[in-house]
Amino acid sequence: MNLNNFLRSLARRWLLLLGALALTATLCFAAYSAVPPSYERAASILLMPGTQTIPVGGNPYLYLGGLGQASEILVAAMNSNSVRQDILLGHPGAEISVARDPATSGPLMTVSVSGPSDAAVTAVLDRAQTAISETLTALQNQAGVPATAQINALQLTGEPTSVLVLKDQFQVVALVAVGGVALSLLGLGFIDGLLLSRQRGLPASFRE
Repeated sequence: MNLNNFLRSLARRWLLLLGALALTATLCFAAYSAVPPSYERAASILLMPGTQTIPVGGNPYLYLGGLGQASEILVAAMNSNSVRQDILLGHPGAEISVARDPATSGPLMTVSVSGPSDAAVTAVLDRAQTAISETLTALQNQAGVPATAQINALQLTGEPTSVLVLKDQFQVVALVAVGGVALSLLGLGFIDGLLLSRQRGLPASFRE
């Protein structure tokens, strides 16, 4: 079937085409409603040296060079199953990512949280920041590091509100729309061809 014949078949079955497109629109709306939006929020955590390791009057930001390994150990501890489960407890559907910032060689960590609601994302991020400080202190206490020499976790940046992300919804809607339109056009072409074949087999007095 060439393009002209295909367009003529759509014109002949325009009522069916409208119905198929209306059904596709309904499926798109259903898909949009079925896939909930997600929220994202992030914060940056910088490890700071203990006061005992900084000369009197010294700038602490000039003594970050030796904290890279400490940040790697802390990231590994934060990504353990037990710590992650405690942070996500009570918030199904939420996800958390703790990693070193790849854009810098310093002891900078990024904490990213996504979830089904702004409240859940905010709660998980707050709990993660608390867990980072507690885990860092526990690791240093186990190693017998004096309190004045212990590394501290400083929240460097943090987003004031969560960001609404609709990407998943739009992807599902686009998939349903493309699939629905394609099936509608192919189905109408098939139905039109089938009906025309039947009409050709009827006596002339019964044809349209």
